[in-house]
Amino acid sequence: MALPTFYRNLEEALNHHTHSGDVLSLGTSGAQRAEFLAELARHPNFTPGSGGARLMDGNYSYLEQTERTIAQFHGAETALTLGSDYEANGAIWTAIPRPGDVILYDEMVHASTHEGMKNSLAIRHLPFLHNNVEAFRNTLAEVLDSQPLIKQGKRSVIVAVEAIYSMEGDTCPLKELLDAAKEVFVNGESVQFVVDEAHSVGIIGPNGAGLVCELELQKEVAIVMHSFGKAMAAGGAQPEQHW
Repeated sequence: MALPTFYRNLEEALNHHTHSGDVLSLGTSGAQRAEFLAELARHPNFTPGSGGARLMDGNYSYLEQTERTIAQFHGAETALTLGSDYEANGAIWTAIPRPGDVILYDEMVHASTHEGMKNSLAIRHLPFLHNNVEAFRNTLAEVLDSQPLIKQGKRSVIVAVEAIYSMEGDTCPLKELLDAAKEVFVNGESVQFVVDEAHSVGIIGPNGAGLVCELELQKEVAIVMHSFGKAMAAGGAQPEQHW
């Protein structure tokens, strides 16, 4: 007996093959699994469950040490591990912008960034043409002219870009964008960058550390979000503080 149309349509959708983020094949090589089991053996008292929220009973020293180790690898000061890169971007853009701040974002940033911006306290969210340094410079100049508190250095412009864009596959002209920000704002501290490295970590940079490390811009970028669920063939993500 044939399935009703409703179920046939669902089955067709579920059987559709989607692209894997395991671009280095670490998830299928067996090496990742072997190292995980070896690490587990080195810590026989490790508890796989969280036991609760980290603010309550869900924090433990192994997790804090892991965050520090990964942050140091990327030249960052500190970090926070979250469940996914989607969740991490949502948390960054919901929590970081303050009332009176303005967000500038590349028009091709991920949906998770849009989700976070929607919940942010920033007074404006302004897109600029994808990877277009001149469009970025013009939008930044418009903010400087229209926002007195930002011009006075009392509020910030926060810029959202991706190191490698997930749909386009092209690389952010990060150094050029940073230079443009310094040209528009004499006090470069008023413009801070947040770089999503979800599709670049493991692929570019020294030992796969990402675009920010490749360009040696660790001291010029405020926050970098690294994903573990793609090239690293694991799970979770880690926003890192670089100032």
